Amino acid sequence: MKFIFFALLALLSVGTASVQGKATASPTPTPTPSPQTIRENVTVSADQLQPIDEVSKTVSVISGQEMRERADFSLAESLRSIPGFRIQQLGGFGRTATIKTRGLRNQDTAVLIDGIRLRDASAITGDASPFLSDLTLTSVSRIEVLRGSGSSLYGTNAIGGTVDLQTPKPVSGMHGQISYAAGGLGLQRFRGNISDGTRDGKFGFNFAVARTVYAKGIDGQDDAHNTNIQSRFEYNPFSGTNISARFFVSDAYVRLNANPDTLGELSISNFGVIFARPGTNFIWDENDADANQKSKFLNGQIVLTHIFDPKTSLRAFYSGLKTSRKNDNGILGPGFQSASTSFFDGTIQTANATINWSPNSVHDVKAGYEFEHEKFGNRGFTPSGFDDFSTKAFQSSNTIFVQDVVSLLNGSLQIAGGFRAQFFSLKEPRFSLANAPYSNLSLNDPPTAYTFDGAASYYIKRSGTKLRAHVGNGYRVPSLYERFGTFFSSFGTPSFVALGDPDLKPEKTIAFDGGVEQYISKQKVKLTAVYFYTRLIDTIGYGNFVPNIGSTTRPFGGYLNQKGGIARGGEFSGTLKPTKSTDIFASYTYTNSVQREPQVFGSGVIRTLGIPKHQFTIVATQRIKRFWINADVLAASEYLAPIFSNSTYDTYVYRFDGNRRVDLTAGYTFPIKKDKFSLRVFGTAENLFGHHYFENGFRTVPRNARAGVSFGF
Repeated sequence: MKFIFFALLALLSVGTASVQGKATASPTPTPTPSPQTIRENVTVSADQLQPIDEVSKTVSVISGQEMRERADFSLAESLRSIPGFRIQQLGGFGRTATIKTRGLRNQDTAVLIDGIRLRDASAITGDASPFLSDLTLTSVSRIEVLRGSGSSLYGTNAIGGTVDLQTPKPVSGMHGQISYAAGGLGLQRFRGNISDGTRDGKFGFNFAVARTVYAKGIDGQDDAHNTNIQSRFEYNPFSGTNISARFFVSDAYVRLNANPDTLGELSISNFGVIFARPGTNFIWDENDADANQKSKFLNGQIVLTHIFDPKTSLRAFYSGLKTSRKNDNGILGPGFQSASTSFFDGTIQTANATINWSPNSVHDVKAGYEFEHEKFGNRGFTPSGFDDFSTKAFQSSNTIFVQDVVSLLNGSLQIAGGFRAQFFSLKEPRFSLANAPYSNLSLNDPPTAYTFDGAASYYIKRSGTKLRAHVGNGYRVPSLYERFGTFFSSFGTPSFVALGDPDLKPEKTIAFDGGVEQYISKQKVKLTAVYFYTRLIDTIGYGNFVPNIGSTTRPFGGYLNQKGGIARGGEFSGTLKPTKSTDIFASYTYTNSVQREPQVFGSGVIRTLGIPKHQFTIVATQRIKRFWINADVLAASEYLAPIFSNSTYDTYVYRFDGNRRVDLTAGYTFPIKKDKFSLRVFGTAENLFGHHYFENGFRTVPRNARAGVSFGF
């Protein structure tokens, strides 16, 4: 009741203020409708746009205008009000950020940059989570979000959905922007970008850099800073040929706190749920004076697009991605700590070639091949040098895929089908110690991952109604850590203790979603209702008692294939554009997500951790000539989260209150020389009502404000 009351209160407080759906279908006008209608396009293949009312899957678009009006500067900020999305950031800017889509896990959402996967080969689950907090909006033209299984097109990790950051294409003439913002928590942010292109359209470039610094952070000692650099070069040597080179660099530093810990007397068993009371039965993330993390990634892409004829085109790309993380920890901080330095390095190289063939107005066929090679590295050092170690592991894959989109009844009926098969091969890992595990194994190629996908939609133009259904299975490639993971034991003879299993099967899921979209009032209002269901058939989990791998023992447990759970629920949203200057978006998501086995051993809790059952969002934008004001409301019900106890060496499940957050942004644009130049001033009040809540026991941003200025030319 408390949650429902707050949701209604938030809705009434916004009243008729405009809400622009940053999350769902936020308006990106097509050339045909008037500016007051709610229509958008979505990228369906290389640089080809299709009206979203003709797309058969659940797709949301976040436009560049939305991101500017909300003064967002990180990916996590921009995604938090998408229906079905649960965004968490543990301790403020720069710290671990996660995306949980439709009641699923952190690793079940794929992150793309210009349609190419971004993930960390050295992460425990091989996903993009270690770098989500480092993705600032340096130069992003739009963000496209697919909710639902997307593995048939995007491969591993696209079980719950995909997030695609798209960078702008350079255009003829010089354009650019320089901005600066400062505010609470020691914030200072600089961003600059410049773009130019020749008049004949043969050459163009974009270059952008952003520097974000939080000198204080939540408790005054949580400093973090981040530098992002982007560049894009376009060359069109012939009328039907485009060569594009893109580079993305991130260099980040963050000072880390200790993890939350239990407090007070605990029961002998960890069975059941503890109602979280800060300072009474748990202590939040305390300062750790000598713990920090430095992280970097470098991604280079070379893309060739060639149109053979009006029916046939080729898109081929090479992507090289290198990630690195360095964790330093000393003897200071709460509890017993030993000094250590650890490095995690990952490299992923991907080559892809895709043929797009449209033999007639009915079929649009896409078929291709992809090769991927990834490398995982882990090194550890201690002051004595006694416990130093290093690990390297490798895997590669070959993939074939095909998709056919059938368009009937002048595009009103869409039927799509896809298939993907990924074949894996492993190499023997390398360790720095002679007695390392896995050294005497005869490695077998892991099982092949097969993915099928089908979707259909029908748009009734007369009534403005769209009916949609989508079914598909997804998969996740076992990470190299899950295959060959170890930890170092210095008891007796220094040695590695195995955790991984080289023969792990890929995770498998099956998902269904179906819904209806209704346009009313001359397309000024859009109402959407979606039911979703995902079953995690085969997953990878950690077991306390696991079988040996050949002659390699796993005395402390390890990774194994196991059965997963079920997540289902409903997404309900409404987008309203009553005038040219007013946008209103509201959404409600209900999620029921459970596991077959408790995620915390011994707790008896099968409800999925970190997932609130209810989440409510409102985003409102009102423009008055060159002035705008934006309100962003997010409210969620209670959720469960684990806390490890350093006193009992056991993990307990806590129940935390959901977040209640309202952000308010306003600004004004001054034209200079008849709009040849512009000066924009803006300000944001975060957590306007100062609601105090925790994310998995970590503190969150208190009430604070920031202001900035931007000069465009």
